[in-house]
Amino acid sequence: MTSGWLIAIPCALLGAACFGVAGVLQHQATQQAPPEKPLRPGLLVSLIQMSGFRIGVLLGIVGFAAQVVALRFAPLILVQPLLITDVLFYLGFASLRSHHPPDRRMQGGALLALVGLAGFLIAAGPSSGWDTFDSAAALPLGIGLVVLISICLAAASRLTDEIRALPLALATAICYGVTAGLTRSLVATTAVGPIWTHWELYAVIVVGPAGFLLNQNAYQSGVLGSLALTTITIGDPLVAIGVGVAWLGESIAGGWAIIGEVAALGVMGLGIFLLATRAQQISDRIRAGQNPWEA
Repeated sequence: MTSGWLIAIPCALLGAACFGVAGVLQHQATQQAPPEKPLRPGLLVSLIQMSGFRIGVLLGIVGFAAQVVALRFAPLILVQPLLITDVLFYLGFASLRSHHPPDRRMQGGALLALVGLAGFLIAAGPSSGWDTFDSAAALPLGIGLVVLISICLAAASRLTDEIRALPLALATAICYGVTAGLTRSLVATTAVGPIWTHWELYAVIVVGPAGFLLNQNAYQSGVLGSLALTTITIGDPLVAIGVGVAWLGESIAGGWAIIGEVAALGVMGLGIFLLATRAQQISDRIRAGQNPWEA
């Protein structure tokens, strides 16, 4: 562990806490807003009028600032997996607001998620690369991003309202993962010329808000909220790891370690799915006027 990691890890956890609390406030707000088609700014116009959503946005900004600091001192493939803990903060804050401690299902899911996360980081042994994108990477990265997002949006437009949240969640995860990679490159290049001279800045300005808006659409769409939350939570770091390895020269352990990495990701995914499923069950019962904490 380098001295920079001692700064990055607390900052990543602070970012996760902010994102988790913001997620609760934003999810509640989207359930009250009129439905909108994906990437339509009308949804944000409705949401910004709600105080809870505005607080969530401010917390999201603080979380992003903490993420930027973390990415300044540690590789992408360390920081983004740590941000998975936002789902634990999400459920913890939701429990606090409802004046009820997490039940055994939530505790078990949280334990699995944390064990899986720790196991992945131990097995992967993430290491830094060259930190910045080669300018030649901009075109293939941009083309790949546009193609993948277009496929997700096309799928969402053809699916019923009940399941369209899944491709929207996948598109969100892709945008968030790529934004993290761009941010990692941007903070590493700020020492070389003014920040506005780097193309990563303008890519972040476009891709980041697009991911945020798609996230709100995913929250609002369909009944598969738990799968959508799991897709975003797991997909974001997986995309970021791919970006880190393919474009930033970062690395994770290979050989037999890959078996441990895959197994750990499976455990982590199961834990997050259990947490998300329980969260959706509680939310549905609250809307139905039932006791949300019954077995």
